[in-house]
Amino acid sequence: MPALRATVRGHQGMLVVMRFLKVRGLFCRTCGIAVHREMTNKTLWQGWWGIASFVIAPVTLIFNLVARVRFGRMTSPANGLRPPLDPGKPVIRRVGALGVFAPFLIVGVLAIAAELDDSANTANVGACVRISGTESAPEVAVVDCGSAEAEFKVAERHEGSDARCDRTIFSEYAEYGGRDSFTLCLTPLP
Repeated sequence: MPALRATVRGHQGMLVVMRFLKVRGLFCRTCGIAVHREMTNKTLWQGWWGIASFVIAPVTLIFNLVARVRFGRMTSPANGLRPPLDPGKPVIRRVGALGVFAPFLIVGVLAIAAELDDSANTANVGACVRISGTESAPEVAVVDCGSAEAEFKVAERHEGSDARCDRTIFSEYAEYGGRDSFTLCLTPLP
């Protein structure tokens, strides 16, 4: 005694699917804090690994904070039938707390990958490119104009699927895909 009826939630994101965790019951102060710390730790570490989880995990953590505040307002347990759970280390001192950096790490990696994107769709006028692959399936990559890999320079870029280059002057590379269709007019580098 005293006891509080509460629900402590957890969330696990698993790329495509997700799992919702919940512990519902009558908790003394110490047991409630122990369950809160465990579920919050799991959510911080495992809650970010799905698309919808970027929204669901923070909401779950907020619900848990509300429960934690309610547990913190209670007095210490006395006269229980069994000893209370060991609350263990505070959330901030657990390894799972490092999981709070997971969303920032994921967004950072995606931003760096987008910045490093050297595919043809990033080629603008004046960029140099390297062409590999086969004639029926060429692969164009943007490269530094001063590098030995540079084979062509983009002279013109035309958006849309009906754009064409003057084939007497330029080599042509085109990608068709609806709104993202474009054509690059290329001049060979000496």
